[in-house]
Amino acid sequence: MSSVTFDFELITPQGIILQEKIQDLVANTEAGEIGILVNHIDLKTKLVPTAIKYKGLSGKLETAAVLGGILEVEKNKVTIISDYAELGKDINEAQAKNAAEDARAKVQLLEPDAKRSDRELILAEAQLQKEMLRLRAVQLRKN
Repeated sequence: MSSVTFDFELITPQGIILQEKIQDLVANTEAGEIGILVNHIDLKTKLVPTAIKYKGLSGKLETAAVLGGILEVEKNKVTIISDYAELGKDINEAQAKNAAEDARAKVQLLEPDAKRSDRELILAEAQLQKEMLRLRAVQLRKN
């Protein structure tokens, strides 16, 4: 089995989110979507906020919401380092939908108000992006 799998680690400041052998991985980089299979050439690239997709040993599609970061491939090991990541299987879809709706409402409230600071709007937009990413990870996993 080791000839068709490679090691994968997903790391955040909170620690190692995931560490397992997988069959493939798909993520979005600044240059576009990238697919990684066993024996991929070594590389380092910057991730954009993305819902990564990967297949574990069972062959079942799994996902994770990753809010940007660095993806490194080296000697059949993929490491993603990000400030935030959450596994799709750990995301409650109903809670993510509610959080996205709340974040969208906050952005809409702040956008026309010239008295609000740009910082508040930037934070609200970042929260909305995070919640939409979480929803995307759940939806990809369901399909």
